[in-house]
Amino acid sequence: MLTPPYIQRQETSSPGRPPRVRNLIVFSTVIMLLFGMIVLYQAFREYDLSIGKGKANAERLTAILSDQVELSFLAMDLTLQRAVERQYLNMLFGGHLPEDMVHNFNVWVENTPQLVALMLVNEKGEVELAVHDEEYEGWMDYSTSMADTEAFKIMKNNDDQEIYIGPYFDMPKQNMPSAPILMARRINKLDGTFGGIVVAAVYGEYFLNFFDSVDSGLKRYMSLMLTDGRDLFAGMRHHRANDAISQAIHEQIASGQRPVTPVTTLTEQMKGTLVLVSYRYLKNLPLVVAVVIEEEDFLAEFWQERFKDLSFLAIFTVFGSVLSFFALTMARQIIRVEESEAAAILASQAKSEFLANMSHELRTPLNAIIGFSEMMTSGYFGPMNARQKERLNDINLCGNHLLHLINDILEFSKGEAGKLELVEERSNIAAIVDEVIRMMGDKIKTKNINMTVDTSQNLPLLFADMRKIKQVLINLVSNAIKFTPQGGDIKVSVRIDPGGAMNLVVSDSGIGIAEEDIQTALSVFGQVHRSKSHEGTGLGLPLCRMYAELHGGKLSLVSALGEGTTVRVVFPANRVIPNEEKADGLPEAKQA
Repeated sequence: MLTPPYIQRQETSSPGRPPRVRNLIVFSTVIMLLFGMIVLYQAFREYDLSIGKGKANAERLTAILSDQVELSFLAMDLTLQRAVERQYLNMLFGGHLPEDMVHNFNVWVENTPQLVALMLVNEKGEVELAVHDEEYEGWMDYSTSMADTEAFKIMKNNDDQEIYIGPYFDMPKQNMPSAPILMARRINKLDGTFGGIVVAAVYGEYFLNFFDSVDSGLKRYMSLMLTDGRDLFAGMRHHRANDAISQAIHEQIASGQRPVTPVTTLTEQMKGTLVLVSYRYLKNLPLVVAVVIEEEDFLAEFWQERFKDLSFLAIFTVFGSVLSFFALTMARQIIRVEESEAAAILASQAKSEFLANMSHELRTPLNAIIGFSEMMTSGYFGPMNARQKERLNDINLCGNHLLHLINDILEFSKGEAGKLELVEERSNIAAIVDEVIRMMGDKIKTKNINMTVDTSQNLPLLFADMRKIKQVLINLVSNAIKFTPQGGDIKVSVRIDPGGAMNLVVSDSGIGIAEEDIQTALSVFGQVHRSKSHEGTGLGLPLCRMYAELHGGKLSLVSALGEGTTVRVVFPANRVIPNEEKADGLPEAKQA
C-alpha cells in the first residue's frame, strides 16, 4: 500500500526542524549579546550627548529669554523717557497739562502688557500722579512718601545714572498676583536740577508666561536678578523648586566679574540631583537672566531610551520567533493589499476607458436620431399629422436628454482619467453670466422666477476655460430653476473677496437639501430628490466641482430643507486679471 504524498512530505521535513530551531536560538542569543554590548556602549555615549543637549537647550532658552527681557525693559524705558518728556513740557507750560499726562499714563498702562502701574514722583518724594492696572488695585499707598526708597535716593544722588531697576520696596499685597519689578528714570527741572522720578511697576509674571510659551518642561525654571545677586523675579518659586538651585545661581553670578561668553552654563550637583544652570548678563541693563534645568528634564529622554532598550531585549528573548512569524504574515498581507490596490486601479482605469469609449460610440447614432427627428418634424420628408409630430418631438427630447447624459459621462470619465484639458483665455465672467441668463430666459419666465444678477461694475477678467465656466453656470442655474417653486427667487452674484479670489455664487429659495444629503448631492449620479420626479443625470454638481478644481478652485454647497440652496465656486486669486490689465469695460450689476 502506497503512503499518501502529504504523509511522505511530513516525514521527510520533520528531521530538518530541530536544527533550524537550534540555529534560531543560537542566532538570537548571539544577537542579544551583541545588542547588549551595543546598548551599553550607546548608554555611555547617549549620556554625554544628553548632557550636551541639555546645556545647548539651557543656553538656547537663556538667549531667547534674555532677548525678550532686554527688549521688554528697553521698550518700557522708552515709555519712561516719553513720560519724562511730557513732564518737562508740563513744567515748561507752567504745569497746565495735567489732563494730558493722565491720559498718556492711562494709554501706556493699557497698551503695554508688561506695565501694571506708572507714577510721577516730585522732588520731595510725593506721588503727584499714578495710574495702575485693575489687578493691582491698592498695590501701594500713594500718600506715602518715596523719599526713603532706594529708587528715589539713587536717582536723586546720581546725575549720570540714566535708569534704575530694582525690587519692589514693600511686601506684596494680598490682591496682587505677584510683586512687581520697579523701573525708574530721573526728571530734571528746567534749570537742570533734580525734579523727581517717573516710576514704572513691571509685571514679572509676563516673563514667566513668555518662558512657558517658548519651551517649558516640568523641571525647567527661570530667574531674573540684578548683577549684585538680588532677586527681581524667580519663576522657580512658583514651582516650589529647591532653594539650593537659586543659591547656586547667586554664588555663580555674584562673583563680581562678568563672563566673556554671552551665556554661561554650569553643571551642579544639588542634594544628589544633577542640574544645569545657565545665565547671561544683559549688555545694556543691570540684569542677569538665568535658566535652571533639572536632571529629570534633560535626562528624561535618556532614561526612556534605556528602558526601551531593556524592554526590547526581554521581548526579543521571549517572543523573537513569534515576531518573525508575524513579520512574515504581515509581509504576505502587504503584498496582497498591494496586489488588490493595483487591481482596483486597473479596474478603475478600465471603467473610465470603457465609459469614455462607449460614450463616444453612442454619440454618433444619437446625433443621427436627433437630426432625423428634427428633419421629420420640420416636414423635410413630407407632411405629418399632429400626433406624429408630438411623438417625434418626444423622440427628440429623449435623444437630447440621453446625449446630454452621455456628454456628461464622457467629460467626467476624461476627468477621472486625467485627460481633461483646459483651453484657457481671458474670460469676461459678467458677460458669461448675462449669456446664460438669456439662454435660461424661457424657463425663468415660465416659472415666474425673480432672477437677480449682481456683478461688480469693475469686475476683473478671469484667466480660465470659458466653455467650462459657462457649463458650470448653466448647471448651477438649471438646478436652481428646477428646484425653485413658482414665483421663487434666484440670485447670481460675482464678487472678489478680500484675498483676491473670485467668488461665483448661485443661490435660490427652493426646496433645499437636508444637511445629511449634501454629500449625496455632490457624489457621482447622486440625486437627492429622485422621488419627486425631478429630471436629471446626477452628474451636474460633480462636474461643476471637477471643473472648479481643474482651475485650482473649489466648490461648496450650503443648504437646508425648505430654506433654499447656495452654491459657491471660488477661483484662486492667481487667475484673476487685475483691472489695469483689462482690455475693455464690464457691465454693471443689474436685474433680469
